[in-house]
Amino acid sequence: MKKIFTSNTFWIILFLVLAIISTIIIFIMQSANTVGKTAEIYSDNKLIKTVSLNKDDEFTIKNGDNYNIIRIRNGKISVCESNCKNQICVKQGEIDNSLLPIVCVPNRLVIRVDSSKQEGIDAEI
Repeated sequence: MKKIFTSNTFWIILFLVLAIISTIIIFIMQSANTVGKTAEIYSDNKLIKTVSLNKDDEFTIKNGDNYNIIRIRNGKISVCESNCKNQICVKQGEIDNSLLPIVCVPNRLVIRVDSSKQEGIDAEI
């Protein structure tokens, strides 16, 4: 009796099927993560604005003589300009999850992505 699949052929086909399934799952999870995502902007430890990351926007947050220009683009938020000396908030770049907030200590600004309000998520780890 002749084998239909050799051992190597079986493993190659199995690997390809798993790779395709994994790619599909990653794509679905990434598209689900952008639905309903918001960012909370704090100045002097007070919530001053909640914005949706679904719509591109740019606006300025002022705190006395200090300012930060906030940009929302492609589901991500960033500080694109600031008058602080160290520019760490600008150099941090764009964020789209709650793992690491954007912080501008001299201007007393904190931006956090709120992932808990996402639609379609049953549980978080």
